[in-house]
Amino acid sequence: MNKIIAIIITIAVTFSVNAVENKFNGSWKLVSGEYLDKEGKRIQYKDVKMSSIKVISGTHFSYVSMSGNKFWSSGVGRYRFTETEYIEKPIHTSYGVTLGKEYAFTYKVENDIWYNSRWSKGKRVEYEIWQKLP
Repeated sequence: MNKIIAIIITIAVTFSVNAVENKFNGSWKLVSGEYLDKEGKRIQYKDVKMSSIKVISGTHFSYVSMSGNKFWSSGVGRYRFTETEYIEKPIHTSYGVTLGKEYAFTYKVENDIWYNSRWSKGKRVEYEIWQKLP
């Protein structure tokens, strides 16, 4: 009897884990956004000619960002998500990263458009709109 219960629990856990759709898998192109610079000034990505591609697998992400024709930044790491948060934990970046630091974004995905915001001390420090690539 205990063996049957163990099998049922294993099957239930397997299907419940697989039932969570990973809407982030794939390649994404930055459409628009903004961030707060070190002085607290809001910078529009279009004003610095920001472009970026982010590739997301089941457990990892990587991205490369450009400002016009010049390299801006890159990074790779692990990520996870909940119903309301997408959380990145960079491993390597071009700008240096504190080992173990996480960046949590609130998000919404509608069709192939991904909206995310990152907040710090009650201020929105980043806002991005991404479009899934075919």
